[in-house]
Formats: sequence, C-alpha cells, structure tokens
Amino acid sequence: MEFVILYLLVNIAVGAIACFMGKKLFYVMLGALVFLGVFNIGMSTSDGSPVSLIVALVLGVVAALLSKYAYKAGVFLIGCAAGAALGFIVSLFLPQEYAGYSMVVLALAAILLGLAALKWCDFFVRVGTAYTGATFVVPNVLAAVLAFGELTALAVPADSLATFNALSDYIANDFASLYGTPIFLGTLILTIVGSIVQQRQ
Repeated sequence: MEFVILYLLVNIAVGAIACFMGKKLFYVMLGALVFLGVFNIGMSTSDGSPVSLIVALVLGVVAALLSKYAYKAGVFLIGCAAGAALGFIVSLFLPQEYAGYSMVVLALAAILLGLAALKWCDFFVRVGTAYTGATFVVPNVLAAVLAFGELTALAVPADSLATFNALSDYIANDFASLYGTPIFLGTLILTIVGSIVQQRQ
C-alpha cells in the first residue's frame, strides 16, 4: 500500500507544481515533464527488468537535460505534451469502432499544439504547463478518491516498479474509461484555474 500512496503523491505533486507554477519554473518543470514522459514510454515498451529500468532512467535524464538548452524545442515539447494529453482524453470519447485511431488522434493533437505553442509562446507556456499538470493531478486524485481499493489490490509486495506499472496502466485505461467525463471536466477546470494563477504570478 505504501507504493500506491507514493505513486499517487508523486504524480499529484509534480502535476500540481506544473499546473500552478509551470511558467515560473519552466525549465525545471519542462525537464521533469520530459523525464516523466520519456521514462514512462521507456518503461511501457520494456519488460520491466532492472536493465530496462536503468535505460529508461538514463534516457529520461538525457532528454530532460537536452530540453533545458533548447528553449524553442522546449516550448514545442510542452505544447506536444499538452496536445498528447488532450488527444488521449479526446480518444476516450471515440466510438468503439474507431478506437484503433486513438494514436493518430494523440499524435495529431501533439503536433498541432506543439506548432501553435511556438507561435503563441507565453500563452502556451502557461496553458500548456497548467494543462499537462492537470492531466497528472485530476486522474490520480479521482482514482485515489473513487477507486483506492482497486489501486491497493494492484500493489505488488516488495516490487515498486511492478506496482507503478500496474497503477499507471489501470488509471490510464480501465479507470479513465469508466470516468472519462469527470476526468475531462476536472482537467479543463483545473487548467483554467492554473493558467489564471500563473498569469497573476
């Protein structure tokens, strides 16, 4: 159960910092978000072995360091991350017969928002970080409140990696399918609030 609580706290904390302080801590949050994204992709495409964990960690750190030195690329990546998150939520509402196109929707939304972010940089840094942070906060908070029992049942004793993978998969798939509308509305509201807070800083 400790791994479940740790997983939820880390995702919610990182998401909240990105949502409410993303512009102020742009480079730090960019690095953290890029690291999380690359690490999660690396882990989801691996067998979960210690070697694949190290490779995913190294790739995440390298990607985070590179993002710090390329501002425009960083803005594009933040836009892409927000677009990918938006594409994921939109894909939840696709009819079952079009479910195979969810990756196309995700990729298209990521590219379009990445390009738009380059054009309207300051606005997209605020909204993009607020939105990306909200996509970490809302599903994890809702899962903690509405499905904590299911989350604890997924915990693998003495194996944090297996637990984190199981939780990530459950929240992104089964839970998101059941609670797509509350996740969408909560993410939208928190994005607006986060953007306003960042504008006033």
